[in-house]
Amino acid sequence: MIWVTSMTNNPFWGEEEDEGWYHIRARDMSIFKPKGKVLQFWLYGKSKTHIKEILKTKPEMRDIEWIKKETPDFL
Repeated sequence: MIWVTSMTNNPFWGEEEDEGWYHIRARDMSIFKPKGKVLQFWLYGKSKTHIKEILKTKPEMRDIEWIKKETPDFL
């Protein structure tokens, strides 16, 4: 018997595209030097992978503690 499942559920195929708001906690090294400041903020993206790509373009954002897909209170 062969089981057919979605490729997005397979960890080897990457993450499922899940567009929406992502809540992020990371350290911003551009403020309160030299230690930086831990911030929580929201970004809208196509997937968790897309959010990670956005954060890679911001070298001052380090020590990403978590990225969670949630609905913000302001919506």
